[in-house]
Amino acid sequence: MSLHYFLVGGRATGIGPAVKLFPMEPNTLGRKFGIGIRVASRMILDRAAQASPPPAKTAPSIPVYPAHGKAVARGARKFGESMWKPFAHASGVLWLQITGLFFALFTIVFASNIYKLRQYSSAGVGHSRFLTYAVVTLVFAYFTFSSFYRAGRKEKMKRRTKQ
Repeated sequence: MSLHYFLVGGRATGIGPAVKLFPMEPNTLGRKFGIGIRVASRMILDRAAQASPPPAKTAPSIPVYPAHGKAVARGARKFGESMWKPFAHASGVLWLQITGLFFALFTIVFASNIYKLRQYSSAGVGHSRFLTYAVVTLVFAYFTFSSFYRAGRKEKMKRRTKQ
């Protein structure tokens, strides 16, 4: 393809603006069938529009009571709360326990490094690394215990409100 083709309006697909992929011959069965279907569908739509009466505006036959709608909304809200609150509570407690477990894993890893560096506990080349591991172990141990403590407290609060 030449640059002239793209400049005069050709497409990247190689099909010009007036060229069709499958040109339809004027006297084929498919073309005649398509034209007949279009004409028949227009005739059916016109007859259906003439036969149907215009829509009349009538008052609704069923009275609308706002109190019923509010009661349904209140019931739906209570149902949603009764379904959602236990799930949200259980997932919150589970999340705190899983978080505590991950903190416990990190605590174990850092505590094992403290054990490996225990000979540098008083002084030596690795004393700063020993102290760093000790501080990080204490921080992760605090996170572990606080997470499990919060999960237990959350569960106890749920039991108290139930009684």
